[in-house]
Amino acid sequence: MSRKIVERIFEELQKLGKRERKEKIAEYLKTSLLDFIGVELPDIHRTVKQNIKGLKMEELPEVMKGLWAIETFESRIAAIDVLKDYAKKGSVAIALDLADKWIDDADTWGIVDPLCSPTIGSMLLRDSKVEETLRFWRESDNFWRRRASVLPFLYLTLKTQYKPEFNDKILEAVSPHISDEEFFVGKAAGWVLRELSKRDPSIVRKYFDKNRERMTKLVIREGSKKL
Repeated sequence: MSRKIVERIFEELQKLGKRERKEKIAEYLKTSLLDFIGVELPDIHRTVKQNIKGLKMEELPEVMKGLWAIETFESRIAAIDVLKDYAKKGSVAIALDLADKWIDDADTWGIVDPLCSPTIGSMLLRDSKVEETLRFWRESDNFWRRRASVLPFLYLTLKTQYKPEFNDKILEAVSPHISDEEFFVGKAAGWVLRELSKRDPSIVRKYFDKNRERMTKLVIREGSKKL
């Protein structure tokens, strides 16, 4: 059953592909070695939603694994879409294990970012072990994994999810990366600070006052845009 669903989703994505879109996204996500079909994100989301409707939660892991195994950008976004649904009510252990493995394959922010927020981000609210895992990722030599250690906390800054008691854990997640010279990591740290400043500008100002000397120019610029 899962194999047929994977095949059907991929066939539908191939039919939706457009050459102009393919060329545009290949240039935009130029760090990636994945193939591109040229499908708009809303079309990917709709295709996945239509095809997994009615499936039992325990059927979803095989579907997402099958989609991820196809080395195209669109099929992997489709896999993340399935994981996004599964992460809300399925096994956190299974979901986090898959996300962990997928980060090793990731070579573009276009994959890492939706995998982090809301996907891993939603799991932060379900199981404290997720936060422990993200702490471990902070020291990785893989800069995509370091980016993935902080971006899930974007989910906690959303207006629909934010609570003041999240402030400390968000800032703790950001702190190891404010001096990171890797562009994609510093950009992520600044992004999270900027989003937190929309909820509690005073705590972010205090954080800047205390840590500015350790921050890269990129983090300062990105993190202070809304202050």
